[in-house]
Amino acid sequence: MPELHFLNSLDYTVLGIYMLMILGIGFYVARFNKKTVDYFKGGGHIPWKLSAISLFISGFSAFMFVGASGITYNDGGGAVLLFSFAMPAYFLGYLIFGPLWRRTRIDTPLQFLTRRFSQGTTYFYTLLAVVPNTLVLGIMIYTLCIFISSALGINEQVFNVGIAQLDGFEFMLLITGVVIVTYTTLGGLWAVMVTDGIQFLIILLVTFIMTPVAFSLLGDGSIMDGISRVINESPDGYFDLNLKDRGFLFWPTWFVYIIFGYNVNWHIAQRYYSVADERDTKKMALWCGGLSFILPILWILPIFTTPILFPDMAALWPDLAKPEEASFVTLALATLPHGMLGLLAAAIFAATMSSTDTLFNWLAAVLTKDVYVPVATRLSGHAPNERIQLWVGKLSVACLGIIAIWVAFNVKKFGGAFDVYMKAESLYKITLFIPVFIGILFTKTPWWSAIVSVSVGVLAALVVGIFAARQSELPIGFMNILFADIKVTWFGFDLTRYELNACVGIFVTGTVFLGSAFFNKREGAFKDSIESFETDLKTPAYSDPDSKIGTEGLKAYRLMGWLAILIGAIVIPITFFSLDRSGWLNAIAGTLSIAIGIAVLKAVSRYKQKHLPHSE
Repeated sequence: MPELHFLNSLDYTVLGIYMLMILGIGFYVARFNKKTVDYFKGGGHIPWKLSAISLFISGFSAFMFVGASGITYNDGGGAVLLFSFAMPAYFLGYLIFGPLWRRTRIDTPLQFLTRRFSQGTTYFYTLLAVVPNTLVLGIMIYTLCIFISSALGINEQVFNVGIAQLDGFEFMLLITGVVIVTYTTLGGLWAVMVTDGIQFLIILLVTFIMTPVAFSLLGDGSIMDGISRVINESPDGYFDLNLKDRGFLFWPTWFVYIIFGYNVNWHIAQRYYSVADERDTKKMALWCGGLSFILPILWILPIFTTPILFPDMAALWPDLAKPEEASFVTLALATLPHGMLGLLAAAIFAATMSSTDTLFNWLAAVLTKDVYVPVATRLSGHAPNERIQLWVGKLSVACLGIIAIWVAFNVKKFGGAFDVYMKAESLYKITLFIPVFIGILFTKTPWWSAIVSVSVGVLAALVVGIFAARQSELPIGFMNILFADIKVTWFGFDLTRYELNACVGIFVTGTVFLGSAFFNKREGAFKDSIESFETDLKTPAYSDPDSKIGTEGLKAYRLMGWLAILIGAIVIPITFFSLDRSGWLNAIAGTLSIAIGIAVLKAVSRYKQKHLPHSE
């Protein structure tokens, strides 16, 4: 097997500068947040291109580089099929959900529930949504640290942090969680958008460089020979369009989750309603649909080489629950020069941040605007001022972050990253989002329909969890009920916990929600609210045809351009210290980054000269 080169001081420098850069972005864009609408919605004037990049990259996390690389290592053809489902999901956003979300004219995701159902529904969803999404945040941090601690080679080291001794993996959980929480607390949605743009750049650079280098390594310097070896020497059935140990029902279940996740998940809604014009949502969806087909395939391609280069991953990573999930980092450690390895670590860090900061932001928006403000108003007789609301939002991010870090410390015992992630998503996505998915299309159900249907669905999911814990002979505890696995056979179909949660959610929640239409009555405040909501859904949300990109938007683009140049300026000099291991790749990556940064700055300058000649 090829020799692995763990990160050294050059890589630590790149990674450390990137973390400082992220914190600097948080401090810089904090100046944009004068009101909560700026902090949670970017003032409703996020440029569509920036929002599209953020929409696409928010679907990436370390899961794509860890859990998904494990799937590709075991099932190459199945992985290609698995990660191509986002394209039809975005097409549905182009046709239906993007414009509808913009027409809802909301400021926070859960305001949809207030407008469509009732204020009580918002409170109810908040209590339910915060718990599973905080679990997902913890899982994302956990997955990221599988990569970071493995790449640093510190899994077996011990760190004394005063109140406890942590192994290398736990130490990285703590450091990573603190950086993510601090940055997101400071910057709000503008920080999310700017860093998503930089994260997209880094992932793009790494993806384009990793693919040819991996096949060249396999082919002893020839890319074509590497491709030939993959075709001829891959394990039998490697390119079949299926997944090992997954039954037939896995595929329709996965497709349903993808449709929900890319159309009615709260962070998706937030991207769509944060642009000025509903026509921009169509551009965003088309752009993301194309990227979601091309980039994941390019990312998956180099992983095809790993079963041949590294046939025994367990020998390389004996401490990991699923060693194959380290296949991408293993390939990187074997192929990339120092400097680029640091950039890759930054890319993985960046990808996870784009997902975690998105979750943190909308969860804080919900707790602040949909819970704190109405409760405080009812108790005091007047709404809290914007300054207090902004501080409550930031405090919410910090508290959620602490809980997520705790979850990350407790996830390891429940299996590999992919399995744990799917279990967490299956706990809530179908049950919570069926009333949202159907409710934005079909408005003939009563105000209580979401509360009742979700309550029944949650009870059904808890019964499944208790049954799973008992079948696995585990104590009936909180984490066991949530994550214990189960295998049953219904009508000849094999179901795991993932498929069973989905089937229960679809059948129970969907049946109750649609059945409530027979009891639909429009009276009083609900009648006025739902009719106003229906009017808005029928009314196009177009911006002023003469409107221009705002000052904050141009500053965000300019900041991205300068950061791209900074990344290139950091990476290029490292070329001279890494010539023994393909250091010229650093020069290529750095040059591309600088070229992209200059192109962005020139585009901003041309736009200002044409549309805003008298601006500062």
